[in-house]
Amino acid sequence: MEKNNSQSSVQTKTSTLAQIDWLKLATNLFFGVARPFYEIAYGIKTKRIPIGECILWADTVGLLILFRCDLFIFEKLGIVRWYPSHLKSYGIYCSVFMGSGFWLWGLFQTFLRTKLIGRLSHIFIESGLKSPTGKLPAFIFDYPVDEFTRKMRLGRSCFSKDQFEKAKPSLESSLQVYIDEMRENREKGTLDIIYSHWPMLTLTKIEKIQDLRPLTFVIGKTRAKQITASLQKVPHLLVAGQTGGGKSTFLRGVITSLFLNNTNFDFTLIDLKGGLEFQIFENLKRVKVIPSVAQAVSNLHFLESTLNERMALLKANECKDIDVFLALPSEKRREANGVCFSGNLSRHVIVVDEAAEMFLAGAHANTGEIQTARKILSQIARQGRSVGVHLIIATQRPDAKSLDTQVKANLTGILCFQMPNDASSITVLGVGRATDIPAISGRAIWKCGAEMIEVQTPLLDTEETEQLLEPHRVKTQSEPVRSS
Repeated sequence: MEKNNSQSSVQTKTSTLAQIDWLKLATNLFFGVARPFYEIAYGIKTKRIPIGECILWADTVGLLILFRCDLFIFEKLGIVRWYPSHLKSYGIYCSVFMGSGFWLWGLFQTFLRTKLIGRLSHIFIESGLKSPTGKLPAFIFDYPVDEFTRKMRLGRSCFSKDQFEKAKPSLESSLQVYIDEMRENREKGTLDIIYSHWPMLTLTKIEKIQDLRPLTFVIGKTRAKQITASLQKVPHLLVAGQTGGGKSTFLRGVITSLFLNNTNFDFTLIDLKGGLEFQIFENLKRVKVIPSVAQAVSNLHFLESTLNERMALLKANECKDIDVFLALPSEKRREANGVCFSGNLSRHVIVVDEAAEMFLAGAHANTGEIQTARKILSQIARQGRSVGVHLIIATQRPDAKSLDTQVKANLTGILCFQMPNDASSITVLGVGRATDIPAISGRAIWKCGAEMIEVQTPLLDTEETEQLLEPHRVKTQSEPVRSS
């Protein structure tokens, strides 16, 4: 009887062992150990890992080991026999503990990922994103793209983009976020969800446009504040984007605000769409609208001579820039080549709309004109800041052929509207961030230095612009004279 019971017990244990899915267990153990290393590698690649804090942790642990504090802890715990005594094992012990800051960060990220996947599974089920076979969208990653916006990438499994769009209200409610856009990649079978915890306006206005500080113009509004820029800090600007994205509207707002708040500014507006975009600025004092490349080259020659005169003047007066020169008393200003500016040295703003026409030879311009335009614009971009000559370049074709590389390298501020692909975005911003912008007119990425911010650029329509500029127009002879 006892023998039979013993055999039955052995058979039961054998049966239990047979029921264990060893492959699944091994897979779980592997990913449980390997996942933190993956998180560390991914954190280094995306520059999300707190390197400074991890190095500080390593220094702290190193000091504890140096002063034998770790040995004291081993003795108190009664496990001093486990303390490494050989040089090789001691070196490994020190390396492991000093690098444990990275490991703990990876472990914490693994915990967060596991927790998020569990939460997402419930949310997907509640949102109707569960197939008849029990499949759910697969979580791939979630990371910040700027201070206020994040990107979550999911494996679509068997779900279409339309199904995700239908579930959007439920996803926003459950995740407590605002989803800007859902973008699928059919080749990879993934779906990107661009979202934020703060709502973003889809329409903004320039508040009190005539009260802006001198040299200042509005870039747009983020989810939290209004972003402005000054020609002192951002002397040159690149504006890139597809037709209909808001590029021309933004230029209209910048020109109008600078014109109204800087009465000593001169403007040269090169509109290579036949003057259609900038015709609203015609017949204004201090403004010249240029509708063709040939006329643009002629005016650029004049600006080149102005630039050279100002450079000579600053050098003669030992001034590094226009601001230092204007601070000099009139009686202390020296002449340069017979030129002495006793009054104000006005700043000059040059705006080129659709710059590709200036950099590509064709029916509109010959090779000589194009080379001349390239040369002068490059000089303005390099030297204009110090002498008060500012350049704003706008283009919908930001490739190397249609945008001179020397000019682009000196454009300190970049505003990029939605781009059709990563290649175009990388050409402008250095990264593919502009492809993540939702398809909302006026939505753009502002880059100044290393920082990139998503903004909603302000809308200044033609009717409002007309009202603001009307008092400043020069009456032409064709207009009837009004009796008082």
